[in-house]
Amino acid sequence: MKGLKKVICLIASMSVMVGAFSGCGSSDDSKETKTAYTQKDPKDYKGTITFWHFNKDEGPVMKEMFEKAYPNVKVNLQIISDQNQGYQNKITSAIANGSGVPDVFCGESAVVKRFVNLENGFADLSQKPFEAESVINKMIPATVDIGRDDNGKIRALTYQVTPGALAYKRSVAKKYLGTDDPDKISEMISTVDKLTDVAKTLKEKSNGKVKLVASRSELERVYFGARSEGWVKDGKLNVDPMIDKFVDVAKTYRDSGYESGLTQWQPAWAASIAKEENLFYACPSWGIANIIECNDKDGKDKGTWGLAQSPIPYTWGGTWLGVYDKSKNKELAWQFVKYMTSNKEGMKAWTEKMGDVMNNTDVIDEYKKSGPVNKTFNQNPYTVFDKSMSKINGKIMTQYDDRINAAFDDALDTYLAGKCSKDDMWKKVKEKVKSDYPELNVE
Repeated sequence: MKGLKKVICLIASMSVMVGAFSGCGSSDDSKETKTAYTQKDPKDYKGTITFWHFNKDEGPVMKEMFEKAYPNVKVNLQIISDQNQGYQNKITSAIANGSGVPDVFCGESAVVKRFVNLENGFADLSQKPFEAESVINKMIPATVDIGRDDNGKIRALTYQVTPGALAYKRSVAKKYLGTDDPDKISEMISTVDKLTDVAKTLKEKSNGKVKLVASRSELERVYFGARSEGWVKDGKLNVDPMIDKFVDVAKTYRDSGYESGLTQWQPAWAASIAKEENLFYACPSWGIANIIECNDKDGKDKGTWGLAQSPIPYTWGGTWLGVYDKSKNKELAWQFVKYMTSNKEGMKAWTEKMGDVMNNTDVIDEYKKSGPVNKTFNQNPYTVFDKSMSKINGKIMTQYDDRINAAFDDALDTYLAGKCSKDDMWKKVKEKVKSDYPELNVE
């Protein structure tokens, strides 16, 4: 989830199934509570909380779901764009000033480790009165680990799991590869060498008109998600072998005309999704709605797309929710976080509306067996993404990711454009990291 920047889509209002939910309560959140919140019926909670999100698609749906489940609680939602790190900068500034911080805020994958370790930021949910350790038993362990601070305390929880696949336009696959069957396509690209073979086939059969991928970022998501180690290890800048492999692959693809050279999230890239100029787009679970369906509206619900297994299992993105440490409304804020991340019926409604794979093993098991078929892909997404679920490695995320990713992407673009050597590219990355993070050891 550069940080995760979901393409903005207009989401219709939704009806959700809301079951009874075990809550917590206290009479005065301005005082430290030494005991766990007592259980109350959702309708017995009253008051108002503030909530900041960076995504225009998700924020309003969360507000609507929670207010329906808790009819006497109002959520004041503010959407703040994460363009140019605007969202994270506003959060960190508000926390530093100690004023204007929302009761609940979120952090996506590139910044969540920084947020959970930010002094006076997220409250410690492991301790009373929250006792988050008691609600995580159905969550994928790696996602919980990501929401822990360096001392092992839970500071944030997530409602989604973000395994990845490769989305492809069925008409393009059938025309140039002779099939649009997901299993056969998956076999055709079961290794990175086979993926390159498909790129060559597309180029030859289309006379260069059709590329394997729209941008180098499609490949970057795959390789980055498959790393064994993060950008920083033991206080030192660390380049995982997968990153170095990706740089070489990206250069080969660019020079060979296997990718279109578009920039992910830019208008031209978004517009290309509805066309037949590229075969594959990196597609995590949330990408069904926020990458494919919202940019190919004519193809939505018509079976025009397919999901294939990536040659390298990967994960991409995710959003974690936490309670502000100095919130005066901790009780209600915790209800919001807990509802969004652990209420089974709410999660089922969310996945059917938004297409996410939910962070609940009961929901995962149920939907793998009898989940709804997504009409845009004619596939049950849970059966596709399940194969990457066990590959999630929360340890590759660090609090330095957003700025290091940005430094890497800027330098890589210069290299792919032929304006510098590979050695100079890495020199640029290291200089930027030294400037942004003087406390790190950069060799």
